[in-house]
Amino acid sequence: MIHVHGYLGEISPATRSLAGRVALVVGGRRHLDALGVPDERRVVLGALSPAVERLKALPDGDDALVLASGDPGFHGIVRRLREEGLDLAVTPAVSSVAAAFAAVALPWDDALVVSAHGRPIDDAVAATRRHPKVAVLTGPGAGVRELAAALEGWSRRYVVAERLGEPDQRVRELSAEEAAVAEVAEPNVVLILDDSVPAERGADGPVVGQVTNSEAARRHADAIDAALGAATRRYDGPAAEGLVRAWRECDLIVSHLALGATARILAPLLADKKSDPGVVVVDEAGRFAVPLVGGHVGGANELARRIADATGGTPVLTTATDALNIPALDTLGWAYRGDVAGVTRAILDGRPVRVEKSQPWPLPPLPANVSADAEDPVATIVVTDSRAEVPHPLAEVPRSGLEAYESQPLRRTVVLHPRSLVVGMGCNRGTDVAHLRDLLERTLAEHGLALESVAAITTVDLKAGEIGLLQLVKQLGVKLIDYPADELAAQPVPTPSAMVEGHVGTPSVAEASVLAHGAELIVAKQRSTDATCAVGRIPARGRLSVVGLGPGVRDLLTPRAKQRLQQATFVVGYGPYVKQIRDLIRPGVRVMASKMGTEEARTAAAIEAARAGENVALVCGGDPAVYAMASPVLEQGTDGIDVDIVPGVTASLAVSAILGAPLGHDHATISLSDLHTPWPNIERRLQGAAVGDFVVALYNPRSRTRTAHLPRALEILGAHRSPETPVAVVQQACRPRQKVIMSTLAEFQPEWVDMNSLVVVGSSTTRFVTSGGGRRLIVTPRDYQWMPDTVEEVDA
Repeated sequence: MIHVHGYLGEISPATRSLAGRVALVVGGRRHLDALGVPDERRVVLGALSPAVERLKALPDGDDALVLASGDPGFHGIVRRLREEGLDLAVTPAVSSVAAAFAAVALPWDDALVVSAHGRPIDDAVAATRRHPKVAVLTGPGAGVRELAAALEGWSRRYVVAERLGEPDQRVRELSAEEAAVAEVAEPNVVLILDDSVPAERGADGPVVGQVTNSEAARRHADAIDAALGAATRRYDGPAAEGLVRAWRECDLIVSHLALGATARILAPLLADKKSDPGVVVVDEAGRFAVPLVGGHVGGANELARRIADATGGTPVLTTATDALNIPALDTLGWAYRGDVAGVTRAILDGRPVRVEKSQPWPLPPLPANVSADAEDPVATIVVTDSRAEVPHPLAEVPRSGLEAYESQPLRRTVVLHPRSLVVGMGCNRGTDVAHLRDLLERTLAEHGLALESVAAITTVDLKAGEIGLLQLVKQLGVKLIDYPADELAAQPVPTPSAMVEGHVGTPSVAEASVLAHGAELIVAKQRSTDATCAVGRIPARGRLSVVGLGPGVRDLLTPRAKQRLQQATFVVGYGPYVKQIRDLIRPGVRVMASKMGTEEARTAAAIEAARAGENVALVCGGDPAVYAMASPVLEQGTDGIDVDIVPGVTASLAVSAILGAPLGHDHATISLSDLHTPWPNIERRLQGAAVGDFVVALYNPRSRTRTAHLPRALEILGAHRSPETPVAVVQQACRPRQKVIMSTLAEFQPEWVDMNSLVVVGSSTTRFVTSGGGRRLIVTPRDYQWMPDTVEEVDA
């Protein structure tokens, strides 16, 4: 009898016992060595045919054992042995594919499994292009790098599960770019997922479904896909069936049916606003996007805004906080409990609401009636990472508070749990998720801490592939962050262990990984039979966002910039820039708008407010890192605060787009202002750009007092350019008073330039072209090999 035993990492005692009795053992060299199989009874599994011949040559009555990684009956050795007519007894094991999907908490009953072991990757690539969830059994020359290269341009994520079940197992989720260069250990399994298949529901972005039943609806759905940057799930056909399926399968739903029809179909399915999907209804003409269900918690309001941007329609937001531009308490990204509706009503009605924070965690801008020192409050917002109890809604409050708010005997309280805790964990190999979660929850409960405030699980890199830990972070919706043993060994922990150091190379895992993460240790190591746990608190810090506003028009202001402005409690900037975005600032926000030349004072005020725990937005034109405020902010010192540089469309990019494509090849950006740079240095840079034949964008080219700088710059560049080289100036780029003048080095007049201008001087290859209607444009050819040697003037 030939016994075929599967294993995943650990070989069972029964398999070990059998290996000592049979006449022949077939398997990998490492496992044969570990089992102590003598040479005369072993066959090292490499090429399969020699092993099959040895098995077929066994005398009658002799038994053999074949060791197979994973489940031998699933894309394994059983098929080949059966084809050879051998008599088998199969002991199954967990498939490596099943283990890989379990490690990222994904079902795999709807996955395609393709083997590329010893085969070309063509079948795997073809399967991935037509199916959103594919597992590939890899082999030499057919691994994740080859798959990523073959799928270049396709929207896919890669999960690489290496050496599953072994002490050094590792499971990583990689982008296409990361997968293309990843170093991967053998053996491994690769899961290839369409971007519409999140690794966890809501963790990597919501699952969005669209219910369509007309050609117009399908066109709108395509536009929405383009706006979201990903393919949504489509439910095309009978509307009632599609809506019900989408309700079960999606986090957000776009219904292209009538509002009333959508409401009637979904009404029986409503359960709880914390778990119901968000639903947005888009009318047949695409003019309106109406959140129907889950405006805040479900994300429907935000989706409606994005849809309206994509279709040129109008978001119809009926929730009071959105109508009044006040942040809703259930949209802060923090877990919450309590009377959200009652507290929100008090805020909207202008009643006194008290804020109680155990740490200085930044809150978004709230109206003036919400404060830490509100007198006779009728409601309370508690911000804590402790297990705070929410008062019973019928508990009495001071009489003055009752009288101030319609004499209703309700204590309106909301508890918000910021993501402020880091949990360090170590464990024995194979510790299951139930054991780990039990230790975590007991530790937090015993020390009065909230599970909802856990931001991350930390550990040593040797444990980064533990399936129990990976499943735990998936359950909690947080990241698993691992650190090298030598980095953990350097941490000053209170309870080191020589035994732990002997096993993993560091005397501490739980406590040390908390400290390595930059958290303050607040709960020392707790032990169970198979794991350790420690808890740290991330210091509460304010955030300073340096926000680039772009060239000044709203449609070139980035979504991220808008978000930071609406989160800010203090907005600082040069007066004209603040004026541009004042309508985006929420009520109750402090604003500091100052004159030119007060950059130091603005920067200092912004840093000081962030150190006090505020969310600060320091605004500037263009991009903050290009001749703007990012440099002085970092130079002044930002220890103790989080700094967030929000890019913007800088002047040179906006001007280049207006002119055509003058920056289409190598270019240099040089400021002619000698307020901060000595003029001799500027001349040296101009000389270098001229000799290097760069296209040059000249910032700050001319002011009322600096009139000699631009002519000198043109002289330096002109010494290395022909007189016909294109030169252009754009004034007030992208604004109502925009003015464009195109000329040549020989004919350009510096008097055309003012302090609101940017000048572009071409290289030796830059030239004029025309487009429709005879519009004149400038291009610097990119010299693509498939293009003609010259760019000819064309009239479209």
